[in-house]
Amino acid sequence: MKYSSILTRTLYAAFFSTTVLCLPSQAEDAADTLLSTEELLDLSIEELIKVKIVSATTGSKQTVSKAPAIVTVITADDIAKMGAKDLDDVLQTVPELHVIRSGLAYSPLYLLRGNYYSTADNPSVLVLINNIPINLVQYGDKSRMWGGMPVNAIARIEVIRGSGAVVHADAFVGAINIVTKNANDIKGTEAGITTGSFNTLEAWLLHGGRYHGVEVATTLEYQDTNGHREIITTDRQTPLDKKFGTQVSLAPGFVNVPHRSYEARLDVATGDWRWRAGLQERRQIGTGAGIFSALDPLGLFRSQRLNTDLTYQQPHWTPHLDVTAQVSYFRNLWGSETPSILLPPGSNGGAFPEGTQSQAQAIEQHWRFSLSTFYTGLPNHVVRLETGYVNADLSDIELARNFDVKTNQWWGKLVDLSDTPDAFLPEKIRQSWRLFLQDAWTFNTQWELTAGLRYYNYSDFGNTINPNLGLVWQASPQLITKLLYGKAFRPPTYDELYAATVTRIGNLDLKPETIQTVELVIDHRPTSKIQWQGNLFYSRITDAISPQPTLSGRFQSQNKGEKTGYGLSLETNWRFRDHLKWQGHYDFQTTVDQNDQLVPNAPRHQGYLRTTWEFLPDWNLDLQANWTGKRHRPVGDKRPAVSNYTTADMTLRYRPQSQPWEVGVSIHNLFDTDAREPFDSVIPGDLPLAGRSVWGEMRYRFPSW
Repeated sequence: MKYSSILTRTLYAAFFSTTVLCLPSQAEDAADTLLSTEELLDLSIEELIKVKIVSATTGSKQTVSKAPAIVTVITADDIAKMGAKDLDDVLQTVPELHVIRSGLAYSPLYLLRGNYYSTADNPSVLVLINNIPINLVQYGDKSRMWGGMPVNAIARIEVIRGSGAVVHADAFVGAINIVTKNANDIKGTEAGITTGSFNTLEAWLLHGGRYHGVEVATTLEYQDTNGHREIITTDRQTPLDKKFGTQVSLAPGFVNVPHRSYEARLDVATGDWRWRAGLQERRQIGTGAGIFSALDPLGLFRSQRLNTDLTYQQPHWTPHLDVTAQVSYFRNLWGSETPSILLPPGSNGGAFPEGTQSQAQAIEQHWRFSLSTFYTGLPNHVVRLETGYVNADLSDIELARNFDVKTNQWWGKLVDLSDTPDAFLPEKIRQSWRLFLQDAWTFNTQWELTAGLRYYNYSDFGNTINPNLGLVWQASPQLITKLLYGKAFRPPTYDELYAATVTRIGNLDLKPETIQTVELVIDHRPTSKIQWQGNLFYSRITDAISPQPTLSGRFQSQNKGEKTGYGLSLETNWRFRDHLKWQGHYDFQTTVDQNDQLVPNAPRHQGYLRTTWEFLPDWNLDLQANWTGKRHRPVGDKRPAVSNYTTADMTLRYRPQSQPWEVGVSIHNLFDTDAREPFDSVIPGDLPLAGRSVWGEMRYRFPSW
C-alpha cells in the first residue's frame, strides 16, 4: 500500500558501522516496503549502492555509501533484539561513543571521541528529537535532570560523528538524532509490558492507522523503577566527619537513582503537512550520588519536556525545487520535587542540625523556524539553501536555601532567594539565526564533492562561520573512500556567561570554542555478507572554554587553551551463516591539552562484539560484550587510573511468525562485573554502575491496518 506522508515518500538507509538499518525494497515501485536485517544482508553491493536514502547530515537523497559523513543508524528491530531498555543502552554500542555518569542524578554524559568537559555537563554533543535540537542554553546539554528515555516509541537512532555534521554547525563533536515512530512504522496496534530487577515496571501502547486520508500515530509509555542499589563507601561528608570528630555521613550507603516516567506522542500527517507533539514527564528522579556529592537518599527531582512542530514539505514546488518549512516549540522544566540535602543533618560540627538544604527550578522555552530548499536544475549539482531562527528563553529561575553560602550561617528554614543576586542565574533570552549553503557536485561517476558554509549570528556573543567539505571516491562497486573536513563551534552556555555564585562568576567576553576535524574513511564490502570500515580522524580545538581561578577566589570561564585529538575506529559486520551474524568495533582515541596532558576520564581504548543467532525457527539469541579501557585521572589527582571493565548482555527472544505475540528475556551485566565510571576525589571510589539485572518482556500486536 502506498502512503502520501512526507516520511513515507522518503527512503532511509545507512550501513556505516556495527548496526543495521532497514532499507527500502530493491524495486523502485516498492519504496514503502522496508527490508529486514536479513534481507539487507542478502543485498549485493550493486543493489546497496543503488538504494537512495535521506542523509542525516545533508538532508538530500543520495546513495548509502556516498553520504559525506560518518553515520551510525540503529533501528527499532535492532533495539528490540539487543534487549535495550533505555536510550543509553543503545548508545553504549555505538563506535567512538562512551556513556559515563554524572554524580548528580546519575544523568548520562555522552563522550564522543574522548571529548570530556566535567562531571556534570555534556555540551559538546547535540541531541535532537526528530531533527529538532533539545540542548538547553543553561548548561549546553540535554538537561542535567534527563531521567532516561524508553525505547519502544523510537523508530531509529542516528549518530553522526565528527564536526562535519553538515546541517548543524553547533554539533561540536557530533550529533544524536532520535526519530520517533509514525503511522507507517507502527501499522496497527501494539501493547507490551516489561518487568524485572530493581522493582522495575514498564508498559507501552502504540497505534498507527490511516483515517480518511490522514495518517495518525499515538504512543504511550510508562516506566517506574527503584534503580540499582550500588554502594558508595565514602562521600564528601566523610572527611568532614574526621575534621569535626562527627559521624553524620550517610556513607557507606546506596546511590539514589529511582525514576518514574510518562511519555506520550502524537504524529499526524496528510498530504504535504505533518504535525507532531510530545510530552516527556519525569518524576521522582533520585539525586544519584548527591547534589553536593554527599549521599542524599530522600532528595528527588522532576523534569518535563514538551514539544510540538508543524512541517510543510512540497517536493515539487517547481520541477527542480523542493521546499520545506517548519515551526516548532520546545519547553523544558527541571526542578526539585523535594528539598535536596547538600550535607547531612549534623554537618559542620553540628552547626547545621537539619543539614544544608536547597530547592531550585528553571524553565527554558525554544521557538524555532526554518526554511530550506533543494535546487536540482544545474547538471550534476544539488544545491541546498537553508535559514533558521531560534528564540531561547530561560525564565522562572527559583532558588531556596536554608543557609548563607557566604557566611556559612544556618537560617533554620528554607529562604526564597528567587529574583535576588543570590539566584544561580539571571533570566535571559538568546536569539540566533543561521544561513546554510551547500552544493553536492557529482563531477563524474566515481567522484562527488560536497561543500557547505554555515553562518550563525547570536545576540549575546556575535557571529561564527563554519565550512565543511566532503570528497567521496567510489573506487569500485565494493570500495568507497571519503575524505572529510569540518569546522564546528560550541556556544558559551548561560552558566559560563552569567553565573554569579559563591564559587563561579560569568564572563560576558567569552567567544565560542571551535573545532576543526579531518577524517579519512574506507568502506569495503568484498561480498554481500561482509563489510568492514576504517575511520581515521584528527581534530584541533581552539579557544577552549575552561574555568580559571580569579583573585576573588571564584572561578571564571575563559577562552584559554587548546586540545588536539586523533584516533581510529575499525568496524566489521559479517553474516557468517544464514542465521548467524557477527559484528563489532575497536576504537582508539587520545586527546591532549596545550600542556600535552591527557584529557581525563575518557577511555583511550574501547571494544564491542555482538553475535546474533537465530538458532531455531522463531528463536533469536543476542550476545553482547562491551569493553572499556582504563581512564586517566586529572592532573593533581593521585588516585590510580580508573580500571578497565567488560560487561556482557544476553537476550533471548521468541517471535512465532504465525502468532501476534512475542516474548523475551534479557540479562544485563551477565557476570555481575564491578564497573565504575570516574568521578572527582570527593568520592574516591568513583561511581558504581548497576550489577546484574534480569528482565522479562511480552509484546502483543493487534491486526494491522
